[in-house]
Amino acid sequence: MKRILALCAAAAFALSLAVTAAAAEQKKAVAPPAKAEEPAKKVEPAKKDAVKKAKSKVVTGTIETVDASAGTLSVKGKKETLQLKAGEKVKLDGFKVGDKVTATYSEGVVSKIVAARKAAPKEEMKKEGAETKAAPAAPPAGKK
Repeated sequence: MKRILALCAAAAFALSLAVTAAAAEQKKAVAPPAKAEEPAKKVEPAKKDAVKKAKSKVVTGTIETVDASAGTLSVKGKKETLQLKAGEKVKLDGFKVGDKVTATYSEGVVSKIVAARKAAPKEEMKKEGAETKAAPAAPPAGKK
């Protein structure tokens, strides 16, 4: 009895696979072929989206070379020196070799570059911290 039940279950499973495969083939045959121009148009925006979705990276370092007329620069970070090209809206006129900068880039093209911030001296931070500390709280009114 168990063998007959197992045989029926296996036959039902095989039949369901056959029906699914036949339905998929019918969909392919019934679907009208797309025009040759439409897929080409759809592929181009996908490539543009892929470029836009590329993850931006940030590097802080020192400018080793800068060529404002060609729009190129090299930034020496902690791990490596990067050869970068300035984006359309980025201007390199105000930067020179030796400047410390923070550059945001993607696929070798800089989208933003700014002078790196200098850390505040420790003494100033201690003074600011002392000024902002609150006075100790008064003891509760019930205790003397």
